[in-house]
Amino acid sequence: MSKKLIVACGSGVATSTTIAEKIKTKFENDGIDYPVEAVDYKSIMNELPSASIYVYIAQPDVEVLERAAELTIPVFAGIPFLTGMGMDAIYEEIVKETEK
Repeated sequence: MSKKLIVACGSGVATSTTIAEKIKTKFENDGIDYPVEAVDYKSIMNELPSASIYVYIAQPDVEVLERAAELTIPVFAGIPFLTGMGMDAIYEEIVKETEK
């Protein structure tokens, strides 16, 4: 499995891009070299096999969560990166995943 964090929203160009940029900036500030990419939710089943971390905006379908579990891809909520509430805790968990 390649190492790549994906952030998915409906279009892959608005919310997911905003969150992907926030995570990229935090990674850069923390000296973490890890690819981050915004994708659209419609392509999530195709994107999951090439991802190592998945950050979602809207709650994913059960099928998507099951596929992520099958592929042993950790899944995180992205809304805290928009609201700031709980962001640090989720970010710390994501950082731990980048170290695996």
